[in-house]
Amino acid sequence: MNTLPPQTPVETLLQSAMDGKLPIRTFMQAFVASEVVLLTGSLVTPDGSGFDPLLFDKQDVLHVAVFTDVARVGIHSQQAPHTIRWPMLDVLRRVPGGYGVVVNPGTSLGFEIAPSGVGELLRDFG
Repeated sequence: MNTLPPQTPVETLLQSAMDGKLPIRTFMQAFVASEVVLLTGSLVTPDGSGFDPLLFDKQDVLHVAVFTDVARVGIHSQQAPHTIRWPMLDVLRRVPGGYGVVVNPGTSLGFEIAPSGVGELLRDFG
């Protein structure tokens, strides 16, 4: 388990939210507006083609993996060696229907967004 302290402003907000010191909604607003790191199995061209995101199966629901900082990637780069940075809002818009999002998998500073949550975030902050 990767237990690095927060590396970025959005990670500091996440830690505060996880500690109950910051409303989750306040964190999510900042998170949706932040840039995240994604791992992809192939190189992505400027038009977005070739995007082959790292996926995790959580109770038979596929989740797109996103990382709040490249320092969180860890061993996952073996499965998907290329990194790209995207605004989280753009990631949410590209998540296929029925998919969730897992943030910083394998770290102590992470969480999951259910497929229904993806739609809620787009409605609230998109």
